[in-house]
Amino acid sequence: MSSTPSISRVTSQMVGSQMLSNLRLTNSNLFDLQRQISTGQKQSKPSDEPSNASAILFLRQGLSAREQHEENLSHSIGILNNIDQALGEANNILIESQTIASSLINASDEERQAEALVIDAQINGLLDLANIQFNGVSLFGGNAGAADGGQVFEEFLGGIRYSGSDENLQADTGLVENHPFTSNGVEAFGALSSRVKTQVDLDPDSSVTAKLSDLDGVNNQGIRRGPVNLTVDGTQVTVDLTDADTLGDVRARINGAINAIDPTAGAIALGTTAFELTNTAGHTIVIADIGNSQTAADLGINLPALAPGGATVFGGDLNRRLTLTTVLTDLGPTIDFLGGLTITQGDQTRTADFSAAGTIQDLVNEVDRLELGLRLQINDDKDGLDLVSEVSGLRLAVAENGGTTAADLGIRTYGLATALDDFRDGLGIEPITAQDDFQITVKNGINFGVDASGLGTVNELITAIQTAATTAGLTLGVNFSVDLATTGNGLVFQDTTGAAGDFTITRVGESLVADQLGILKEDGAAATFQSADNATVRVENVFTHLTDLRDALLNNDTLGITLAGTAIEVDTRTVTQARASVGVRAQRVERQQERSQDLGLMEQIMLSDMQDADLTEVITRFQQLQTQLQASLQVGAQNLQLSLLDFLR
Repeated sequence: MSSTPSISRVTSQMVGSQMLSNLRLTNSNLFDLQRQISTGQKQSKPSDEPSNASAILFLRQGLSAREQHEENLSHSIGILNNIDQALGEANNILIESQTIASSLINASDEERQAEALVIDAQINGLLDLANIQFNGVSLFGGNAGAADGGQVFEEFLGGIRYSGSDENLQADTGLVENHPFTSNGVEAFGALSSRVKTQVDLDPDSSVTAKLSDLDGVNNQGIRRGPVNLTVDGTQVTVDLTDADTLGDVRARINGAINAIDPTAGAIALGTTAFELTNTAGHTIVIADIGNSQTAADLGINLPALAPGGATVFGGDLNRRLTLTTVLTDLGPTIDFLGGLTITQGDQTRTADFSAAGTIQDLVNEVDRLELGLRLQINDDKDGLDLVSEVSGLRLAVAENGGTTAADLGIRTYGLATALDDFRDGLGIEPITAQDDFQITVKNGINFGVDASGLGTVNELITAIQTAATTAGLTLGVNFSVDLATTGNGLVFQDTTGAAGDFTITRVGESLVADQLGILKEDGAAATFQSADNATVRVENVFTHLTDLRDALLNNDTLGITLAGTAIEVDTRTVTQARASVGVRAQRVERQQERSQDLGLMEQIMLSDMQDADLTEVITRFQQLQTQLQASLQVGAQNLQLSLLDFLR
């Protein structure tokens, strides 16, 4: 039996639809290839190639950041190169000044007067160098440099004031840490004083308002906040201190948890420097950390079980740090804020009135208000206050104003702890071995000598004088006394013998210790004598020492010329070290710039491989599709011209 083959029939509509579909696909491909030819990129949107989209985005972001890094690096190199050049010129000025000082030791007064004008010009030249800006950035202003042509070194009260910072500007150069790209007046020129650093720990009380972020904690690692376990008579709960803000929050949450279990069990309280946990008779309270947590340990509340009879245990010192918002009443009642300070800067004397101050910030603002070029600031250990002078060439004295404020804050420049080596701008005193250095004679004729050998501080000096007076037969507080001045600075000697003789303090032999201490008193009429303040503070830097040299030349002071020349030699080394440091930074920046350029090239190649089109391949494919499109159109035209008779045949 034979079979008849089936004949399928396709309508014109179906042929047309298929042809249009093929034409649309071909046109779409042509459009895509045309876009690739015009843009040079494979994809126009992430969905074109999802597998590469995230990598392309990452590389683009990296290249964008690298572009900014390289701009920062280029800017940094420009600034560092200018700093290097300026320090080189400064070094030349100092070497020339040092040469002048050494060559004029045996010169005439006229020669010294003439060279003083040269030194004055060098001071101005160095001042110009110190105020140089590059692209609006002060080379030596640190991160607080002057803008718009302003100066960070300027004349002030007869000296030269530095208004910049002791920290440098930093740039994001793609390294783990930002890179410093300026210098500052402190590292380059020693612009700020450093002697008035307190040794008094103000140790603020741990008040309920104290923030946990302001505590070093018992372990000196801050407060690592988290939950703690509280057990009351065997019942354990968790107290969450994760978001506790203040010590008051900690106390409230723990006491709230205790009360929720048994309000009669006891409570935790906040003492002066630590927490105190008390349980009542018959109850046991335990606070402990959970797992490896350190919250209870940092707060000093990881306290052991207490005896059933009731007791109080004390946690460790919370070590609260000073901040500008620290309330003065938290520093305890022993500090006298009512007396205030008498501050002398150069020939200007003003009083800092702290009677209305409520916080550390108020103290800082009051010192600023005096406009003496001083900074009262919290020290590096965050436990005391330092006073910094910004003005070169002037002498600073911080004294009492009838109270004990300066001593209580630890910033009196002539106090019991002041080193005798700090007298006379750091030259100290020069006792002669195995003899008395000065002699004190009171009005009734009793006299006694004092050997200053081995004395280290003002307190030791006072004790030595008192001991010698007692040995000579005088009674302290009755007919003789010596102590720190309560107003101003210096030692106050009182002869209360009531006799009619002379009260004198004189040299012994060739010793100049009495002169060096400022206690020489050859006029015996007065029974009370306040010594000079020879323990003043000044900024020991290049501007101060050049000023010393100029003044010594003008005054024909041979010793002064020698001392200034020696100090300028030290300044030269300081500038040289600063220049070396800048050179190291510049080399590091240049190496980072080279690395950044190499990495940028590699990233650009990777990005090109992922997103750039192969134009040869794309154009060839484009031509093929054009030919395909043309053929499709021709075949389609022929098919659409067929009649019903053609189909039936």
